[in-house]
Amino acid sequence: MTNGQKPSRCEISQVGKSRNGKPRWWCTKHGAPATGRYGVRLDECEAAYLDYENFDQLTLDPDVYPGGIGIWGAVEPVFNTTGKIDKPGVHVHARSESSVAKEIDKTFDAVSMTARTDLFQEGPITITQETAVAYYVSRFLGHEIKHLFCVKCGTLHMDAGYFATHPHKKHLCHACGNFFHDSEKSISNPIMYFRALSPAFQTERKLVKSEKVFEAAQSDYPGGIQIWASNPALIWTAERAEEQGIHIHAFVDHDDPVVDDTFGKVVIDGLELDYLQVAQLMAQQTLPHLQSKVVSLSCPKCHRPHFDKGAAGVNPKKQHTCEFCDASFENPGKRKLVVSNPIIELFNTLGQQGKVD
Repeated sequence: MTNGQKPSRCEISQVGKSRNGKPRWWCTKHGAPATGRYGVRLDECEAAYLDYENFDQLTLDPDVYPGGIGIWGAVEPVFNTTGKIDKPGVHVHARSESSVAKEIDKTFDAVSMTARTDLFQEGPITITQETAVAYYVSRFLGHEIKHLFCVKCGTLHMDAGYFATHPHKKHLCHACGNFFHDSEKSISNPIMYFRALSPAFQTERKLVKSEKVFEAAQSDYPGGIQIWASNPALIWTAERAEEQGIHIHAFVDHDDPVVDDTFGKVVIDGLELDYLQVAQLMAQQTLPHLQSKVVSLSCPKCHRPHFDKGAAGVNPKKQHTCEFCDASFENPGKRKLVVSNPIIELFNTLGQQGKVD
């Protein structure tokens, strides 16, 4: 007989104390905090809504696909007038032979391979969207990435969100909730361990800028347009080079896109898109600490658009320095801490023009 309460989906235990001396609770099943106000143990953790048991997961054997494997993190487009919401996750291309059509061309919730998962035992090494996005952001910012094991529980560690943008010595394990230290400032991502599982995964292939040009009006595609920066593959084993550029899906109606390709030059309604700005925005929109803090600013002295590039684009601030005239200026109005990316204004303009059309 039960007491009528719904059984908890979590496995919660105390993992030390917070700075205020109150207990700190952690769910080892979902890898998330379960601490309420004043150190109260919550019945369910912050990630209990995620049903991992129903994941659409691909178990990958690279030996089955000698024709090439490509794995990407699937993220939201930076510009989207289609009304379509694509499934986030991990997108996989796989061929048994390089000359045949893709046998796998699908987005999964997770992709895994069987290997040693910690210091002591074997199990699945899993790439989720969160893992893939964190890897993309760290690599886009030019940080060195490594893999770390938690010294307390032996689990592979992932640095996500803000911690994927800033190397650090002190790491919080998402499996057991304990802190551990590395000997140097670092960013850890399980993909680095995943890549070590197969010699084919370790080959570094150069990206080749696309030479294709997309020049069109939004009215040419009444079904809408979706835009991404090319997302360098987490894993790429095909012999051909991987293209770099701006990826476009364009629709005449609500069926499959009539344009699905990567372009080196993109001009829409007479406005040319800058690849670096698009790529920076794609990284920025995945970071929780930048929500509502990415804007388009112009230098008040020379009136040129201001672009916080690279690391400057993930660290909101009040004071900015123009790269053209070296003028120093503050954010206008009541805004305190923001980063500037000119592509925001361009996309706002395209959005307005699309409504007019």
